[in-house]
Amino acid sequence: MNEVIYSKEELDDRSEAELLDILKQSWGVNDNKIEVWGELPALGDTTFGFLRNPHLVSTGDRLYYPVQGLEIEPCSFFIAPQDAQKCGSKEHNSFVRCELELSPESERSKHNNPLSLCVKRGTGESLRSLPKEIPLEILTNPNSDEDSSQFISKSIYDFYHEKAMGDLDKLVKKKQSEFELKMAQREIDAIQSLEIIQDKIQENEEKRDVAIKLVEKLNNKQIELDKIVSKLTQDKVTKQTEIQTLVASYTRIEAEMNNKIKRLKEYVADKALFLKTFEFIDEEVLELFIQESQPSSDQVEGISFNDILNGDYQQAVSYIQSYLVSQDILYPRHIIENYITLLRTKDLVILAGDSGSGKTNLVKSFAKAVGGKSIIVPVKPNWTSSEDLLGYYNPLEKKYLATPFLEAMIEAEQNPTIPYFICLDEMNLARVEYYFADFLSLLETRDESPKITLYSEDESSHVLSELKAVVDIIQSTKEKYSKEGVISFIELLKDETLNNQLRLAFGFSDKDSLIKYHSEIRRMLSGVMSMPSCIKMPANLHIIGAINIDETTHYLSPKILDRAHIMRFESPLLSNWDEILTQVESYEFEDISKPLLFNIDQLGYRNNYPRFDRDNAFCKLFVELNKDYFHKLGVEFGMRTIRQGLNYLELFQEVNDDSSMAINNFMLHKVLPKFTFDGNKHVGEQTKLELVDRVFVERVKSLLPNFEEYSEVFSAVHAIETVVKNAKANDGVVNFWS
Repeated sequence: MNEVIYSKEELDDRSEAELLDILKQSWGVNDNKIEVWGELPALGDTTFGFLRNPHLVSTGDRLYYPVQGLEIEPCSFFIAPQDAQKCGSKEHNSFVRCELELSPESERSKHNNPLSLCVKRGTGESLRSLPKEIPLEILTNPNSDEDSSQFISKSIYDFYHEKAMGDLDKLVKKKQSEFELKMAQREIDAIQSLEIIQDKIQENEEKRDVAIKLVEKLNNKQIELDKIVSKLTQDKVTKQTEIQTLVASYTRIEAEMNNKIKRLKEYVADKALFLKTFEFIDEEVLELFIQESQPSSDQVEGISFNDILNGDYQQAVSYIQSYLVSQDILYPRHIIENYITLLRTKDLVILAGDSGSGKTNLVKSFAKAVGGKSIIVPVKPNWTSSEDLLGYYNPLEKKYLATPFLEAMIEAEQNPTIPYFICLDEMNLARVEYYFADFLSLLETRDESPKITLYSEDESSHVLSELKAVVDIIQSTKEKYSKEGVISFIELLKDETLNNQLRLAFGFSDKDSLIKYHSEIRRMLSGVMSMPSCIKMPANLHIIGAINIDETTHYLSPKILDRAHIMRFESPLLSNWDEILTQVESYEFEDISKPLLFNIDQLGYRNNYPRFDRDNAFCKLFVELNKDYFHKLGVEFGMRTIRQGLNYLELFQEVNDDSSMAINNFMLHKVLPKFTFDGNKHVGEQTKLELVDRVFVERVKSLLPNFEEYSEVFSAVHAIETVVKNAKANDGVVNFWS
């Protein structure tokens, strides 16, 4: 028989066929059925029974269940009433031969024995003869004389009884020895299992202690976090209150300022005839000041971006490129795609390239292509402050001295439906951070139009107060001396009586000049009326810079690079003109003689940058690049730059769905222009230049699988390789601009 003993867990979830196979294999049964014989005790008053001391018919082996806890005691099998009454007796034991089958599942579960068997109904019969091998249990049974006589004679019984008794002693000793060995092995196994359990208990206790400490630490951190959150909440409420107070104050101040201007306008309108009569103001200035702002330029005739092209920016790029070609201006398509996307970001756009590469021409020609106006403002080398850009208020002349840049802004404000493009030409002839930094900070306001204060609103109040005094004195003096015929300032001065009275009223001496005072009042009034004290950044205005990089110019500071987009240019002589013409021919526009007209917000509007999302693929990529390369190289790269990139990518998808090209452009706009450092310095075991040359460039190539198809001047990979090449020839100094 097979000595394998199964645990009850090993038998769980086995099918009935599998359980029967296990029993057959364990008992050495080769037939399809399990036939046994054994003792059926006297039934007495019961109708059923249990077959005791069962043996296999085929081998005579006594049967034990191969289940842990049940392998020592012999099996017994339930006999249903039908077979028990047929084969049994109420008064004495009987020997029965039968076939076995698995007990019902409920009985197996009840007796906690997955292999429990019972007598198969209808197979029970009285045992008529002994098997070939006589089991010792029969011969040694004290009641054998009575029960065995039905199938063996007394002499055979005595013979086998005597022989069996000797064999029985040997068998008992053998079984006892085997039992003792088995029990000893079980004791050893139990001790080993106990030691393992004790080790596990100790390990679990150690883990429990660690877990308890960790929970305590987490609880402490949670308490600290709750305190921080509570403080932040309080600070937020405080800040919100402060903001609300500031907004209310700003609203009040703005209302007061507007009211001052309104009062001045009303007063000037009321005294218009008097002021013109006494030459305090010209009629043109009066009309400009009193009347509401009217467009000074006529809207050009063109085709509608919405109606004709259905708001499709890819079609818009095709049309603009075609329109420019019709004007003998050839730009590759990707330049138009990139430029219109940058304009729509409403960030500062800086065009970089050699002289004659077409930077200012792009500003002019694009403005014409969209029915807009371009204004080129040359930057002077001596510009050192924002006053050089926006002008200043001259207290001596009592007027604001405007610049061409400011006048262009005011003109854009007066023509809100026409796109304006102001180009600061040769932007880096002076240090940009000196004259443009304050203005650039204003451009960072994304949720509303930034407001630029030119001079104090108190000036207008001062002018109004002094003007009122002058007018009242003149009028009262005229009325007092009945001089209503005086109709000009010159006549007023010629009248000796009025002249002396005015000097007395103004507190003038003989040395003071009424003419000079009149001129001063005239300048003050003209200055306030012709130039507003503040101006909002017009929604239709785009600021573009154009720079050359040579020994006469200044490099752009990190503050400027962090807030601007750098778009490089190449000489138009290097462009593939045949390819451009082929592209334009494929568009098949019937009429490209008119500019393409956009609504102002379709060329860009100021809104907050997209939110930084840690799960966004672009955010993940540049956080990884910053950690692995930019930070190690000393290149400044922050959250705002990533959000600017998200904004650019979102807009670029509307002109080109090539995400790799968008990343290539972003690298050129925002990352590589910051590559100015000493490549000889070490980062770990390698220099910064080696990190760029051996690692970074390969990483960028993997991001841009089609980089070989890009024009060299517009390829981030080529730009990096050029930077490395120039650095090796320049003692390891890395400079994107060299």
